[in-house]
Amino acid sequence: MLGILGGEGKQENKNEVQEMENYGAEAGSAVKLLEELLNLGYRKNASDIHLEPQEDRMVVRMRLDGMLLHVREYDKEMHQPLVTRAKVLSGMDIAKKRVPQDGHFKEMIDGICLDVRTSVVPTIFGEKMVLRLLNMKTEIDHGKTFGMREKNYEKMKRILRSPGGILYLTGPTGCGKTTTLYMILEYLAKQPMNIVTIEDPVERYLPGISQMQVNEQAGISFEAGLRAVLRQDPDIIMVGETRDPETAKISVRAAITGHLVLSTLHTKSAAGGITRMADMGVEPYLTADSLCGMAAQRLVRKVCPHCAETVELTDEEQKLFGRKIRSARRGRGCEFCRNTGYKGRTAVHEIFVMDRELKKMTAENRPEWEIEDYVVKTQGMRTMREELADLVCAGVISMEEFLRTVETW
Repeated sequence: MLGILGGEGKQENKNEVQEMENYGAEAGSAVKLLEELLNLGYRKNASDIHLEPQEDRMVVRMRLDGMLLHVREYDKEMHQPLVTRAKVLSGMDIAKKRVPQDGHFKEMIDGICLDVRTSVVPTIFGEKMVLRLLNMKTEIDHGKTFGMREKNYEKMKRILRSPGGILYLTGPTGCGKTTTLYMILEYLAKQPMNIVTIEDPVERYLPGISQMQVNEQAGISFEAGLRAVLRQDPDIIMVGETRDPETAKISVRAAITGHLVLSTLHTKSAAGGITRMADMGVEPYLTADSLCGMAAQRLVRKVCPHCAETVELTDEEQKLFGRKIRSARRGRGCEFCRNTGYKGRTAVHEIFVMDRELKKMTAENRPEWEIEDYVVKTQGMRTMREELADLVCAGVISMEEFLRTVETW
């Protein structure tokens, strides 16, 4: 076989052999360093570990409570063996350094099997790798009610009783949408139903549920997977993310024919989900006919209970807050919270249920603000801003976190 390789093939094979030899020479220290970083990320409850090559060093940053923090620095020489070690575990091609790659592996830490999703992209100083830690030990506020407060939980259960239709969970990347959908699926799995999911990737295995993973190289996209799933006699379908018009349109057809479809969208508000469907080419009358509810979610950092103190608000803060409140809680920063003033996160939601008037407004392609005004007045929907304001008044989050979050709404 080697005799028929052309010059380019021989060079690629030679590079791969050299890469493996170099990896073998550095493997011992790379193995220990990777294990150390994974253990550190697990202990700190990090969601992601970033291995970032720079001109003269490698920087390690971790996402803790949603914020990316600098953790350590190493000599530049340690970067490539560390990335190569993670690529080997993840089943990636270590000879390819100029193309993005994705993979995953499992690591045992303190008797817990940690699922690690890996992504690598080329940069001008080498390959940047992100390790996403899928850790199920994290405690969730209101875990028995999908992470929601009671009124929103009751609305969600009402939506889930629909015989068919689409429920979209909206929000930016990293706001916990998939975690919420998993809690909902576990609730629905208690019923005698055929539940099938299409995910990219499968982040957690759920007993009693058929889970399919997207594999573009094998021709399994969200669109192709959804078409196949519809031939599996499903009662409930979960599509990990609605990314393109084709997936959106097939989901609508599935919902109209009597299936309950759960999926996610990237929009800032619940009402914005209807506008987003129109942007993706779904006819407004089809959205009106298929949608059964919409929910928006965000994660916000909680004030550290160990160093919290009450502080007076400035006139400007009171004006921006919109309520009569003179003080709020804020973390000074301590060893327990890594001097950030925050420890843990909690979810906030806004949810509405489709009714006859709302279907009419959707079919007429009414603007987002009119839809929001309607559901606030008729369904008593509490907006994200109101939910966040309640948390400030209760001392759960700081005024700074409130302003950081609502600026984008």
